[in-house]
Amino acid sequence: MPAPEHAAPREYRALMWGSAAFGALALAGAVAGARGQLPWPIGLFAIAVFLVCIVLAGWFGFRGQRQALAAREHAAWHQMVVLLTAELAKQDSSRLREIAARGGAAGAAAAMLLEGRAEEP
Repeated sequence: MPAPEHAAPREYRALMWGSAAFGALALAGAVAGARGQLPWPIGLFAIAVFLVCIVLAGWFGFRGQRQALAAREHAAWHQMVVLLTAELAKQDSSRLREIAARGGAAGAAAAMLLEGRAEEP
């Protein structure tokens, strides 16, 4: 199972909330421009900045969710291999070779056991 990508979900969450906060400020500028408190070109620019910030916040949130899910799957994979290793420790070496040939989590656990048994005197 491949390791999760480089950026942590916490970093994406911080970027998401930062982008959303900046978008809220831009929305306030757009509302002020619509009310005539700011010149209309600044109001239009604020609307554009708001839209960009909202799209970025959504993208960062989506990426953070994907990273969190990948990290959860990675941890679950390793827990499963440990549990299978404990269960397969009772099997003889010929049966472990059969399981290792099939692959998957059980195959990885069986290969680890075979490697450990080969190193024992």
